[in-house]
Amino acid sequence: MKIGIIGLGNICRMLAKRFAEILSPSGIIVFDTHKTKGDQYSLVNSPQEVIDKSEIVFICIRPQNLKSFFAEIKPKNKIFVSAVAAIYEKTYYKNLGKIKLVRIIPSMINKIGGPILFFGGKHTTASDKNKVEKLLSKFGNVYKVAEEEIDAYTHLSSCSPAIVAEFFRLYIETLSKEQKINQKKALKILIEMLEIFVPLLKKEGFKIIPQVCTKGGITEQGIKIMDNYQDSFFKDLTSSLLKRMGEVRKQYGK
Repeated sequence: MKIGIIGLGNICRMLAKRFAEILSPSGIIVFDTHKTKGDQYSLVNSPQEVIDKSEIVFICIRPQNLKSFFAEIKPKNKIFVSAVAAIYEKTYYKNLGKIKLVRIIPSMINKIGGPILFFGGKHTTASDKNKVEKLLSKFGNVYKVAEEEIDAYTHLSSCSPAIVAEFFRLYIETLSKEQKINQKKALKILIEMLEIFVPLLKKEGFKIIPQVCTKGGITEQGIKIMDNYQDSFFKDLTSSLLKRMGEVRKQYGK
């Protein structure tokens, strides 16, 4: 099987590496305006050449580049897998006709594993959907979602690694300023805690909160602060992400 990738940013470079582990690097057909030395993939000179030589074509370009991409290609009878955030299937059908389309939202954590959001377009056969799902399942856990749910689940599967990491970075930075602790040691302790915490969260769910947070205890004060900021911080966080996705869709999803 030949896998085509159009665009090679951070996420899609990760995808290319994972595909190369399954197939061979020469089985990955790539077009990107920024060719990187040392790439072992089969580099070609245009998006159309990727389409011509591949069975499954991954669209990994920025939303603002979709218009020119649509104008310069002939889709042929290939399976297209779009990793472009926020743009609904109807945009692809309007510009390319009744193509076989799957939308996915991968994440940088797929370097190791983790969730990949998956939506199969209405003109894509069950067999073709299964083909893409089977491919992605070799290095991630595929979650099938309705298209109208993708934006919300993207918060958790794709945005949260950076947001959670930034939360912990600021937490450690603030502690180190106030208590003069060593940031490298703090990060090491935090990572070790998370390695144990995640399986425990998986097993116990949010019941872990009252197990750790005893009434009148120290941890309870932190939970109260988090609760107080639910509307001002967490609501702002989720609504701002959703708003930005809507803006991208309105501007480029035509």
